[in-house]
Parts: sequence; structure tokens; C-alpha cells
Amino acid sequence: MAAVDRPTRDALAGLRILDLGSGPAVGLATMILADFGAEVLLAERPGGDPFVALPAAPLWRRGKHTTELDLATEAGRQRLHALAAGADVLVCSGRPSSLARRGLDYGSLARRHPHLVVAHVTGFGDTGPLAELPGYEHVVAARAGRMRLFSGLVERDGPVFSALQVGIHACAQSTVAGILAALHARAADGHGRHVRTSILQGLLAYEQGPMLGHQFRQRFPDQFPAPPAPAREPPLPSLYYHPAQAGDGRWLQFGNLLPHLFDNFLRVTDLLEVLVEPTFEPAQMLLTDPDRHEAFRARMLARIQERPAADWMADFVADGGIVAGPYQTTREALADPDIVANGHVIARDDGGVQLGPLARMSATPARPGPDAKPDAGRLESRWSTDPRAAPAAPRQSRLPLAGVRVVEIATIIAAPMAASCLADMGADVIKVEQIGGDPYRSLLAGVGSARVNAGKRSISVDLKSPEGRDIVLDLLRDADVLIHNYRPGVPERLGIGYAEIAALNPRIVYLQANGYGPDGPGALRPSTHPIPGAAMGGVLFQLGERVPREVLPIEAVRSWTRRLMCANEVNPDPNTAVVIASAVLLGLAARRGTGTGQRVIVDMFGANAYANHDDFLDYPGKPPRALADAGLHGLSATYRLYPCAGGQWVFLALATGRERQRFVDTLVAHGCDAPPAELLATGGVAAEAALAALFAARTAQEWEDLLGGAGIGCVRADGPPPAEFWLTDPQPRALGLGQVVAHPRWGAYRRHGRLVQFDDGTQPVAPPPLAGQHNAEVLGERGFDPGRIAELHAAGVLWADPALAVRTS
Repeated sequence: MAAVDRPTRDALAGLRILDLGSGPAVGLATMILADFGAEVLLAERPGGDPFVALPAAPLWRRGKHTTELDLATEAGRQRLHALAAGADVLVCSGRPSSLARRGLDYGSLARRHPHLVVAHVTGFGDTGPLAELPGYEHVVAARAGRMRLFSGLVERDGPVFSALQVGIHACAQSTVAGILAALHARAADGHGRHVRTSILQGLLAYEQGPMLGHQFRQRFPDQFPAPPAPAREPPLPSLYYHPAQAGDGRWLQFGNLLPHLFDNFLRVTDLLEVLVEPTFEPAQMLLTDPDRHEAFRARMLARIQERPAADWMADFVADGGIVAGPYQTTREALADPDIVANGHVIARDDGGVQLGPLARMSATPARPGPDAKPDAGRLESRWSTDPRAAPAAPRQSRLPLAGVRVVEIATIIAAPMAASCLADMGADVIKVEQIGGDPYRSLLAGVGSARVNAGKRSISVDLKSPEGRDIVLDLLRDADVLIHNYRPGVPERLGIGYAEIAALNPRIVYLQANGYGPDGPGALRPSTHPIPGAAMGGVLFQLGERVPREVLPIEAVRSWTRRLMCANEVNPDPNTAVVIASAVLLGLAARRGTGTGQRVIVDMFGANAYANHDDFLDYPGKPPRALADAGLHGLSATYRLYPCAGGQWVFLALATGRERQRFVDTLVAHGCDAPPAELLATGGVAAEAALAALFAARTAQEWEDLLGGAGIGCVRADGPPPAEFWLTDPQPRALGLGQVVAHPRWGAYRRHGRLVQFDDGTQPVAPPPLAGQHNAEVLGERGFDPGRIAELHAAGVLWADPALAVRTS
């Protein structure tokens, strides 16, 4: 691994976190803070956290001190307030009514401890009609329409269990980012903030454009055509984003999104003849004649079957310009050479391994702690006798990152989306785009680009020209953050490498993000989202690890590529984006302590290992990862999908004995023939049959009204698709997860809300820019007069979307 740039110090040295959370969302967030030097006191209810039995609990409990705290007693409440007085942050999870009952509502805490940052993490949010439902990942995913996205993965109708816990991942990262942003603001005025996020908001990270396209379909039907009608099978992949089976039965994933990358793939696989096909369209990487297109697909798949996967991968790695990777389970990914080389697995004292630090920080590297251990009064005594100072300055009402300037030089999804998240927290983000704009603007009718660039200002500049480079260097001279996603070596050739920028601006947090990390065989290779999706285990997990390993006929391979690509959804890019946002804020927090910036490195492999946190560890006696049944209904009789009357589907989640008994009692109270709680506890085929018969008697909506209304995890799973859910459902509306903004080309629309909210959450959000929309504004702030700006446009150093000229003419 790379050497540390300066003498080391913990990024979060002196920070005190009082953790009253339960389960992995809060657990992962406070583990990350502990890894980077925060003191974390985990105050558990009598009897302990019921989720401690989960196989990944040793991971998300590491580095913490534990104590028992009974908030049902007066003595426990007094201890709480003594600890809160000495803490900087209090994090808690649960349903809103439970938080209020325990005195953990923000109003009660802020009145007594105005210095305290209070982070509330819930399932469905802290208000709205679904707020009191259990906040399990899959209950939220089912209700938000996520399980509809996987229809067709198995040969049955209806939604499909969404295995990967992306809501927990994004929620944990939003908790980290929100806490650190609130602490950044507290450094200015001394006041704590209310940080609010949820698993539902975590799932909003994976809404990557359909929400916007759905709104513009009637207004611009040619630009935003209606999606195809639902089919029994998922669509075939694009040629450039294609799985394939090698000659040894192993599966490979390709992700050559841009034409030059696809050309590299064709060259190494000896398929270049397609370039002279009269119907080949190089910009779209397809053949316009459907029969010729499918004939080439078959030829491509047959070609990959001519050699073993390892031989192909050796050629792809040697070439250095091809986006490709193997499908792996998480168990295999633990030994992946890029994962190991970049420190994404670390050895533990028990002989096992765990997921490594979230990011590589050059000056303040993480130091993951030992397994959780009893506090025995050590932290509690010190915190209780050393309270934090009360605020002396007036409270500021602006967003917590107001005044932070971020320069983003990045393309496509992950890094740009991270910068947009920072903009939503109040940062001034200036997106530096190439001449012609970010290539993502030309894909998917521009809706994905609008999603990941919301809230920014944009300049379009030729960074390869001396004048363009001078403009960018001038922006970086007093910027707080630079985010780029160049491969190693490219920034140095452009004159914006870390050494150059740190010499220009020693306080800058220099975030570089790429596919594989700077060490290991993938260091110089390009990557796109399907590769970490395949390589880190998420796709095989979604399919229950039931993917054929025998060499298949080409027609069967075609069918499996549909399923693999449907399972390999867009989530790896948002998975990475939320990690980048957290890493930037870790860098800013470290700067407050050291006075200087540093280089921070994030890669897609490591970020997606975090999305697979539940199995990205090993230790003696660790149970295997729980996989969905063959029909991809769920994990057990009491945690799965069931068909209901009227062709509807429900998702049921009864994770504890208390929940099973409440389920039975509620059914009996409404005159239903309830299965015995003992049968539900035993599970298996008999419990599934009893529950299947029960749910078949009513519609899913009736079951949600009856059981969900009693606070039981039972929701309709075949409601509107996610785009419609976010726009129309009362729950996201109640949380303010959609605000009307004006797109500079398309007009008014409702854009996605914040992944993490502050205080009352009513602060307005901003629209995305067109490329070069803010050339004059940004350069004017740097002292350029209008004449000079016009000269730079005329010389091709600056560029702006032609639609801007139409708007101003």
C-alpha cells in the first residue's frame, strides 16, 4: 500500500459518539467513525441488541466500548443525560414513537444539550403513514417497489426478493456524512443539528432517472419514450454491457460503455469484423439490422466460450483498456487480488478477516479497533466529568456545508453523484466538464445525468489547453475539495496530480476515485458499474448463487445473460457515490484537526464490498450467507413474499418471537384463522403452506391495511414501480423527498430529495445545470471580464450547451 504522506493522526481524534442504535445501519456508521479515531460508546438495552446474532455483527461492532443502559428507569435516564452532556454526537434508531417514549426525540435532547448532534435513523422516516412500520431493509424495499425490478429472474410471475441490502448501505453512509456535515457546521457556531435519514432515503440513491423520465414522457414523447411493457423475461443486454460464459463454465461480465472501450474489446477478442458491417452504428455500439445484431451477439458469445475465463482475463488485464471481470461470490471476493492489494480485507486476532477501512487517507489513515469490549466505566467516567461547552454564538440556519467549495472533474455516475450529495448538504459544487460536456449527458436521454448532477454549477473547459488548465488551477487554489475519477497517471499528465495541487493549496481534500484502487493488477484499468456488481458477490447473491457452471448451448447462454444483467442492476455506482461523499467529509473533519488537507482514495471494489458487508468477513464458526429460496421469494417462511388474492403480492417480515406473537394476536382479533406462533417459530414447509393459505384469502392491500396498521412488517410488494412510488406515494411526500425545481431545458419537474436531511428538512434543493451554463458566472467571480470570457469561448477553451444560446436569445 502507498506510504503515508505526513506523520499520522486520527482523522476523528477527540470525537465522542454515544451509540444507542440497533442493527447494521447505525452499527456500520459508527464503526466507520470508530475506524477513523472516534470514541464510540455503544449503550445497549438490557439483554443486548437482538441483531447481535447476525453473522456480520462482529464487523459492525468493532472498535466500540459497550455498556448497558436501561432507559425505562430514572437512573438510566439520568445516565443518558450525563453521557449526552459529554458526547458530541448521539445516534439512535427505531420507530418515531419508540424514540419519543425513550426521551430520544430531538426536541427533548436539544433543550438539555444544545451542543449535541442528534442523528435519527429510521426505516421509513420519522413521519408519514408508514413511519411506524418495522424498518427492515426488505420491508422498505418491497413497499418502495424495488422488488418489482427483479421480475423475470425466475420462471414465475410477481416481484422477486431483493437480496442485496443496498438501503442499509446507503443509509449507513448517509448517517456518516450527515453527522460529519453537522459537526462541520458546529465548528462555526457551537450548535448541534438534527440529522435525519432512513433506509427509505437510502433506497432513493438508486433512483437513477426513471423518476424524471416518467414526468417528461407526456411532454416530450419523442425524447422520453414509454418503457416496454413488462415481460416474463428481462431484456437482452446491450452488446457493450454483456455477461458471457467462458469455456470452463465461469461467467464474465463486460462493461465497455464507451466506443473506444468497445473497440478494445473487439480487438482482443478478434471480433473487429463487426466494424465494417454496413449496419453497425459505432456511437451506439449496435447493429441497426436486428437479425445481424443477434447473429453478432451469438458469434460474440461463442467466441468467449472458446477459452477459459482465466485466459481471457489475463489478456484483458494485459491490454489495460478493456472493462471486464469475473462473477464471484463474496467468499471468493475476499481473496480477489485487487481487494487484497488495496487493503479492503484486514486480519483479525481470531484468525479471521473483515472488511477494511472505508477509504485510504494519506495523512490520517484508519486504525480499525479490536472487537467490541465492555467499557467498564472508562469512557463513561471521563465523558460524565468532562461535559462539552454550551454554544456561545447564535445558531446558523443554513445548510451545514454552506461555504465549502468543491471542484468536481468527473464523469458518468459515481463521483458526480457524490458531488451532488455534497451540494444537497450546502456545498458550492463546480463541475468542470470537457468540451462537449460529460459523456453521460448523451446517454439515456440525459435523465441519468440530470439525476447525478443536481445542485451544481457547470463550466465546460478544455483542460488540455494551457488557458483551460490555468482556469482549473485557479479554481483549485482556494477550493476545499477536489473530486476526480481519472485513472492513475492521467491527473499528472494533465497537471492536476496530487503533488501539484497540494503544493498549490495545502488545505485541499484531494479525493480520487477509480475502479479497482491504485494497487493491484487493476490499478490502471477502466471500470464501469457491472464489474464490481459481478466481482463483489452482489449479482450471485441476488440469484441465490444458482448460476450454471456447466458449459451451456448459446441459446441457453443468451437466456442467462438476461438474468445476470437484470440482477447486475445500476446499484454499484450509487454504492460508490455514497462512500465518496462520506470519505470527503472524513477528509474535511481531519483538516479541522490538522490544519492541512490530504489525499483520499476510494475505489468501486471497496465501496461495493461495503454494500456486501453482511458477508464480507470470515471467522471460525461463521455461518454461511443466508440465500433466497429457489423461487426467490425470501429467506424463510416468515421473511418472504406471498401471493395474495387478485394477483397481488405481499412481503411478510416477522424476525422476532415478539413480532410473531403480535402477528397471531392481530389475526385472531380480526377473526382470522391464525397459524400458531409455535409453527411460525419452527418455520419450514408447514409454516409456508399455512401462511400461503392465509394470504390467498385477501388482497395484499387488505393485508397491509390490517397488519401494517398494527405495526407488523407486512406490506404490499407489487404496488407502483419505484419511479411512481417516489412521485405519488404519501410516505415520500410526507418526508419531502421530492421538490419542484426548474430544469434549464425541460422546465419544471419534481426532483429527488436529500438522502440525509437536517433539522426540519425544508431547505430547497437545486436543479442540474446544462454543460457550461455557469462559465460566465464562475469565471466572473475569478476576475475574468466579459470580453475575456468571450475570447475563451471563441478560441474553444470554453464551451456551452447550444440550448443556452437559445434561452438567452
